[in-house]
Amino acid sequence: MTDAPPPTASTTIRPRHQLDIAFAVRGVKTVRRRQGVHWWTTDTPEGVAAVAFRAGGDLVRADAWGTGTDWALTQLPALLGARDDDVDDFEPRAHPALASLLQRSGPAVSGSLRIGATGRWYEALTTNTIGQRVVTADAKASRERLCHRHGEPAAAGPTGAFPSPDRLLALADHDFHRVGIERSRARVLRVAAKYAERLERLDGEPAAHATEWLQRLPGVGPWTTGLTTAVAGGDPDAVPVGDFHLPRLVTFALTGEQNGTDETMLEALAPFAGHRQRVVRLVKAYGPRPNPHGPAPFRSDISRI
Repeated sequence: MTDAPPPTASTTIRPRHQLDIAFAVRGVKTVRRRQGVHWWTTDTPEGVAAVAFRAGGDLVRADAWGTGTDWALTQLPALLGARDDDVDDFEPRAHPALASLLQRSGPAVSGSLRIGATGRWYEALTTNTIGQRVVTADAKASRERLCHRHGEPAAAGPTGAFPSPDRLLALADHDFHRVGIERSRARVLRVAAKYAERLERLDGEPAAHATEWLQRLPGVGPWTTGLTTAVAGGDPDAVPVGDFHLPRLVTFALTGEQNGTDETMLEALAPFAGHRQRVVRLVKAYGPRPNPHGPAPFRSDISRI
């Protein structure tokens, strides 16, 4: 932050709930952590904003840059999990496996396990679409290249904003290829860009309605939808069905069974209906890992071809 220009605005937030920032923003691809500071770079309805925020005691200090500063700072409490996320009936310590995960998490307590909401549906859908059928490292590299080459620059922070719908629709197939995105995922990205305005109207809608609408879009299935509703809408019950690793992780953490499937994962998560995304994040952050199974996922950077 020492190289950043003076912020456009700054604020201090005193959350009304216990706070675990890393848990709240887990999976938000537009948030990056650098030297203990979380950076959120987003294209708001008022323009690009870069927000640097970090916890100190009971407070969260935030500095923001760009024309979208006011919108982003207004949304920041929701990003930290303050948006209608009721954890009162979530009792993980009543389940032996989750109680063990909370022990591993150190200071985390059930009241701090809140799901943040970015309120940016187009960004959530597109950044998660890039992760379809590729390993995490390749998806991250493609997102970074896309932001760097075709996104709107930010006044501060480690990266620019994700390309706007208009910019994305203007890209040719070879532009996507150069950042490591093949034609099939590019097609889904264009669909998201085409319906970007309608996507933003999902904000505030019930999760079931948002899920149903998203899955009408070509190329958008349960995996992409689950990640999108969790990130954009803060859906505490979202489960990304169809993940390569998650069924084995969740099944093993909750039941001890090594070779989990989507079916066994959903069965293990059933007692936590309403909070399944919370359990998934606990498992991903602190859960034990099952034995290696099968070949490692194959990395394929098509931008080099």
